[in-house]
Amino acid sequence: MRKETDQEFINSIVNSFIGGICVFEVDSNTRSFTPIYTNEGLYRMFAGGREDIDNIFRNIRLSIIPDDLPVFEQGISDILADDGAAEFEFRIVSPDGSLMWLRFHGNLHSREGSSNIISMVILDCTEQKTIEEELKRQSDYMHLLMDTDITFDFNCRTDVCIYRFTETDSLSHDSVINGYHDKIPTLGIHEEDLESYENIMDSAMAHPHRDRIEFRSRGLINPTDDYRWYRADIVSILGKEGYVSHVIGHIVDIHESKLKEIELKLRADHDGLTGLMNKMATETLIKSTLQQYEKDRELRGALMILDTDLFKHINDTYGHSTGDRVLAKIGDVIRNNFKGMDVTGRIGGDEFLVFMHNIRGPEDAGNLADKVQRLVRHAFDGEDFGNDVSMSIGIAVIPTDGKDFETLFNKADKALYYVKTHGKASHRIYSEDLG
Repeated sequence: MRKETDQEFINSIVNSFIGGICVFEVDSNTRSFTPIYTNEGLYRMFAGGREDIDNIFRNIRLSIIPDDLPVFEQGISDILADDGAAEFEFRIVSPDGSLMWLRFHGNLHSREGSSNIISMVILDCTEQKTIEEELKRQSDYMHLLMDTDITFDFNCRTDVCIYRFTETDSLSHDSVINGYHDKIPTLGIHEEDLESYENIMDSAMAHPHRDRIEFRSRGLINPTDDYRWYRADIVSILGKEGYVSHVIGHIVDIHESKLKEIELKLRADHDGLTGLMNKMATETLIKSTLQQYEKDRELRGALMILDTDLFKHINDTYGHSTGDRVLAKIGDVIRNNFKGMDVTGRIGGDEFLVFMHNIRGPEDAGNLADKVQRLVRHAFDGEDFGNDVSMSIGIAVIPTDGKDFETLFNKADKALYYVKTHGKASHRIYSEDLG
């Protein structure tokens, strides 16, 4: 009789506990998670229907936020390792659709074959985690606003952005912009950087995260008409409703250091002898340009491989300094005779590559190839080696001969090979009858 009374007392305590006291079976092989016992306190904690909550725990992995699933799996593994109690926290989607933080504290009770019985205490720690996250956000906010040139606070609900300039800045004031999101295109951001800036802001408004962008601007941040480089570090602030309420951050002037960085990159991407881009930079830029041809089927272009005839003979007969002069002059001719959107580079010792952008037809490429050959042929008139300098050129046309770099290069190379084996000092546009 006493034992029955004690058991009733224990059951009363267990079921009065506001939280889960549970027993689960976990299969070592399949990692299936089967509830064996759950107290009444678990259902009160969720404030939901018994059937809905039972379904959550029978299929718990489906309710766990994907980012937190590895934490759950590691926690179960720690319990099965039987090294003592394990505790871990993760988020699930509750029956009413809201996010809920759970803390599992459990250990292994028994094991038979692949069947493991584990006991658990399950607590709702949503309020505690919310307070911790809010404190961290406030800390991030204060850290972000300290010792910076320019700060900004964009209120996503009111669509108002406040720029605040430091006291040391000559523009020490607050600038308030109403309807900020729609006005971004008018704020003086460089057109080449505008899309990236808008994408960064849209992403920050969509979900909480940190980001960084470098951009050129004039007008709003500096009063001159000259573009300057800036770096913006931003943080999304989550409101109590669970949506991003503010995007805050700071802007730093990086103009001088950015110019030095660009200069160093240009040096790294360019050939020192000819001033043209090197092989890797040339191919990368051509592949990037070709993406426009996928979007606009009306565009026409041409890929041109230029090879210096008898260059080894020139080097061996007249010396390497003469060979360098020849290559440098060819670089000058190529650089001065192609328009700004064309891509020009040196891809080998005496081989060059040109991508002609947005031409009217193959005749444009042929005419320019003739001009380059003529200029190179007469560049050293009157010198002993002048008659030995000439160019052979192979051409592939877009989209007739292909749209991707590899296909175009292979066909231009076949056209070049035809020229080299049929007298040199000429050019040829690829055609199927080259054999």
